[in-house]
Formats: sequence, C-alpha cells, structure tokens
Amino acid sequence: MKIYRRIASFLVIALFLFSGFIKLNDPIGTEIKLEEYFDVFSKDFRFMSGFWEALIPYSLIFSIGLSALEVILGVALWAKYKTKKVLWILIALITFFSFLTFYSAYFNKVTDCGCFGEAIKLTPWTSFSKDIFLFLLLVSLLFTDLPKINKLSFKTVVFTAILSISFGVYSYFYLPIWDSLPYAVGQNITKNMEQREPLKFQYTYKIKGKVEVLNEMPMDTTAEYISMIAVNEKEARPLITDYKIWVDNDTTDYTKESFKGNRLLVIMPNVNHAYLNALEEISIIAKELEQKGLPTWLVSAASNEEITNLRHQYQLSFPALSADTKILKTIIRSNPGLVLISNGTVKGKWSAYNLPKTNEIVESLTKVQE
Repeated sequence: MKIYRRIASFLVIALFLFSGFIKLNDPIGTEIKLEEYFDVFSKDFRFMSGFWEALIPYSLIFSIGLSALEVILGVALWAKYKTKKVLWILIALITFFSFLTFYSAYFNKVTDCGCFGEAIKLTPWTSFSKDIFLFLLLVSLLFTDLPKINKLSFKTVVFTAILSISFGVYSYFYLPIWDSLPYAVGQNITKNMEQREPLKFQYTYKIKGKVEVLNEMPMDTTAEYISMIAVNEKEARPLITDYKIWVDNDTTDYTKESFKGNRLLVIMPNVNHAYLNALEEISIIAKELEQKGLPTWLVSAASNEEITNLRHQYQLSFPALSADTKILKTIIRSNPGLVLISNGTVKGKWSAYNLPKTNEIVESLTKVQE
C-alpha cells in the first residue's frame, strides 16, 4: 500500500504541476479557452446566460488563478501539507474539469479543452479519460495511510503560491517564455500553412460479395465502392489554416504580400483591452524603421472608426489592415504586440510592455535561429 501511495501521489503531483505550469506560461491562451466555455454555456444554459456572460471579463483572472491553484495543490501534496484537505480540494477541482471535458466531448462544443495549453493538444474524450483516471487516483489515496504534516510545508506552499502567480503575471505582460504556437520566433508562416504530409486514404469496397478495407483502390473492375476516408487527416492538416490579412473594399491579397521581404507588424486584436500608451513609442519606432527601409503595418480586428481615431491620436503614419481577432491573439499574446517577419519567417516578437529599440529590431533580421 505504501508503494502504491507513492506511485499514485507522484502521478497526481506530476500531472497537476505540469498542467499548471504549462498554462501559467501562456495565461492568455487559457483565458481564450475559458471565454469559449463561458460563451458556450451562456448559449446552452440560457436561464443563466447573464451569469456566464458576467464571467467573461474576468477570464484572465480565472486563468491565472486556476492554473496557479493546480501548481499550489500539487506542491502541497508533495510537501505533505494537510494532505486529506488537499486531496478533497483536488477531487473537487478534477470533478469540475471532468464536467468541462465531458461536456466538450459529448456535445462537441469546444474541440480542444486546453488542459495542457497549446503545448499538448488533447481531444475532449482523451482529456475526459485523463480526468477520470486522476479522479480515481485521488479517491484511492484517501484510503491509504496519509503522511503526517511537514513543519516546513506551510512556508513551501506560501512560497509556491507567490511564485506561481508571479510567473503567470510575468507571462501575461512579457509574453510566454516557451512559445509553442506556430507563429513562434523561427517559425515560417508560409511553411506552416502547407499540408504537413500527403493524405493517405482507406477504401472500403465490396468484392465478390465480401466487404474489404484496402489501402489502395482495387484493380478488380467489378468491385463495388462503399466509402473512402483519410486515415491521417489530423497529421496532414497544416499548423496554420486561418491566417488572412485584408483591407476593406480592396481586392489585393495582403496575406501573400505580408510574406514579401521584411516587415514589422503591429498586432492589435482590439482597442478596448489594449495598452494604448505603447502606441506613442511604437509610432517613433515605425518612423525610425521607415528611414532604414523597413515598413510597418498595423493589423487589427478593430473597426475602421476606432483605427482612424487611433492613427490620428497617436500619429500612426503606417498602413492599417484587418484580420480576425482569434488569429491575432494566436500570433502574439500581447495587445498591442510587435512581430518582425522576414520572407514569411518570424524573426522577433515583443510585448507592448517590453518594446525594443530600433537597432534591436534590425539586428533580429540577421540572427540565426537555433
């Protein structure tokens, strides 16, 4: 029983720590996922729509809070701090997660639960199975001999709480330390928009009265076709499927244009939640880059009126283009944020709270990515 408790505790601790740290590294990613859930619940549970809609503005707080709680509880279990109470809290938490993943899987509402952020994508049913496995482990631990409280455990838990929340806040203001998105520095956007491997098909035919599943089309001309499916659709699907940049009432394909030469993109998903004070410095940076022959684009999902007002207020002399909000939030976890592109390859990314000097941007063009 002692060996089982150690193995079960290790698995629980490892999974909660990994899940929590991965999401604290990218709190905006988890925020987006929570907004999806709240939006779905507001439509599916209309009698509580006001409640779910009221939670949406606080998605970031829930993102950092829940992710930090996973880490804190994992460390508390490791440090033997009030183990029984910690186990009950973990059971309550995993029950909540199980509801989310089951709802996603059964009703096909949110196709990626975000359990491990963008680093590891699980299908809803896989996530639900993982949650049930954890639930059973946690319940079983209640029936083992629980360890005594460690005298230093409280200080360890408090230190972990401060550290984990600080890490989440830092990642929010200064971008994720580990960028696992297809727009990370060093990634080529055009390449990530291509099919990753050739599609492979499985054919079902009725041959001489017998149903057969084949990897190639049969040579028998009397074979009766039944169905055909792609067996590697997920593996072949491009990493990027929705990247598109446009200008209203303009037929020019600015998506392809954005991959030509060197270009600095000022990404702004919306105006309401943007750190607008950064635009003054961004305007200066853009003018200095223009003198060096490096163009700047503002790419936003804001309305034309909002962009016109911003350009006038902050003296933004560079072109303004449009893109979908979700794409812009995926490109960079900052609003606004700077993304340097050279022939489709991302050469640099900067948060609005950590803007670079002009020379740093120019030097990034010549850096060789590891």
